[in-house]
Amino acid sequence: MMRAAIAIGSNSTRMLAADRQDGALCRVLRGREETRLFLGLDDQGNIRPERMESTAQAVLRLAILARRHGAETIDLLATSATRDAKNGGALADRIFALCGLKLRVISGQEEAALAFRAVSEGQRRLVMDIGGGSTEFTVGESNVPQWSVSMQLGASRLLKMGEINSLSDAERTLDIARKIIAPYAAQYRALPPAPALVGLGGSCTTSAAMLMGREAHDEGVEGKTVTLAWAREQLRLLASLTLEERMKVPGLPPGRAAHMPHGLCILIAALEACGFDSLTVSGRTNLDGYLLSLDA
Repeated sequence: MMRAAIAIGSNSTRMLAADRQDGALCRVLRGREETRLFLGLDDQGNIRPERMESTAQAVLRLAILARRHGAETIDLLATSATRDAKNGGALADRIFALCGLKLRVISGQEEAALAFRAVSEGQRRLVMDIGGGSTEFTVGESNVPQWSVSMQLGASRLLKMGEINSLSDAERTLDIARKIIAPYAAQYRALPPAPALVGLGGSCTTSAAMLMGREAHDEGVEGKTVTLAWAREQLRLLASLTLEERMKVPGLPPGRAAHMPHGLCILIAALEACGFDSLTVSGRTNLDGYLLSLDA
């Protein structure tokens, strides 16, 4: 039976439909729309009406796509931006009116566990999921998380704290990311070390795409290695470019040009704090973990 799930993230809304056979997902269909919900929060923490409507319409389109490809069930999840939003209930009501899907807002801890389940493959790993509004760290093995944390740190959240238009802006933002990550990284370093760091989320996958020099998502970036040295170089490059110039960088989608330097700051700070000189990128998402966690 093909099942589908849709997740309203802080930057994008994603859909995954798949069958599950022998503990793995097959006949996979993915969909994705840039909805930028976190940047649609006003100063009072409410989702602006136009951003609410565009997000609800994106969910409707992704649900139609999943049903057309045979999905018999569709679950709808939401993460950091909706957790923060004071009027998240209004978003849930609008989506239900449009397509009959009930929205469930998941906690940061659940978000971390699902990201880990998506890529753990039974091995001991540190998994990092950089989103628009939050970043999750999880350590575990045999598909079981042993320690996890969800930080109020994401690419769009950092962008709201200040744009990066110069090298000094980049250093300031990097220092913010370092200070937020430091206490959680200290908790990680007190554990038996993980031999590998796997990175999920748009900042990680876009880094891999930039490394390849072409736009790529999902399976197209799976297993690519991004080094700390390369990430530092790219941060310096993007910080020195105008927004219009960034939009022409191979592999960097124009819609991510404003907040990609902020994502790189999180990536760099995490690698430094956790003692890794590189990470392995996965194009999987917390939706993979969600569908894998359902009863077969």
